Amino acid sequence: MINFTWFGTATVLLEINGEKLLFDPFFRMNDKLKKPDIKEFSEVDCIFNTHPHFDHLCDIPEILKISKAQFYGTPTAYLRLETQGVDVEKRVEILCPHDYIKTKNAEIFVHRTKHVKNDVWLVLRTAFRILFKFQFKKALKILKTHKQFLMGGDIVAFEIKTEGKTILIFGSAGFDERAKLPREVDYLVWPFQGRSNMEKYSKKIVMSLNPKVVILDHFDNAFPPITNTIKTTKFTKMMKKECKNMKIITPKYKKTITL
Repeated sequence: MINFTWFGTATVLLEINGEKLLFDPFFRMNDKLKKPDIKEFSEVDCIFNTHPHFDHLCDIPEILKISKAQFYGTPTAYLRLETQGVDVEKRVEILCPHDYIKTKNAEIFVHRTKHVKNDVWLVLRTAFRILFKFQFKKALKILKTHKQFLMGGDIVAFEIKTEGKTILIFGSAGFDERAKLPREVDYLVWPFQGRSNMEKYSKKIVMSLNPKVVILDHFDNAFPPITNTIKTTKFTKMMKKECKNMKIITPKYKKTITL
């Protein structure tokens, strides 16, 4: 049995017959949104990181302190965790595209991807929101934190094979057409954030991957005023018209889905 639980932003927990695989954990900085108790991750077996931006990496040291989990991430993530006092020699395994990991109940393949590129209209809207709400200090604090977690060009997606199903997890909505990503997967976990035209932008990529089910994440307003809540209903309706057999799921916080 495979259970999928979304904990906000890009934080995804897969439970496969008792084994717990955690992807891109981050405790949201928006006080209006719910956050999990860190103790909920104390029994995690493995932690996987798609890229070392702060909203995918910054809370991992605290989770490693309370768990026995092994961390898998890019070379840049390794260096960042080392500066945060993590015993990287024992707790961190560096990943590169085309790597393969075998866990107790899953096979995981690493694929090269790209980070989504923010368009000019999104940048302008974000700047206007910061000015309109007079949240300069908060925005500067977030941007300062962001500078401490540079990506270094390292970003990957994870293809998980387990229980006769294939799950493809992206951490950012960038797409590298040169990458040999699997097509016709059972489940695609797709981050719905980073463009002003996310519906049209996502449609082309999702259709090229041709998944049976798309699970959206990263659409929440995790660290305002830089982020904003992205509505997913328009994309869901669009995809229903284009691909009648494809199911689109917008998960609810901590509501487990059996895959």
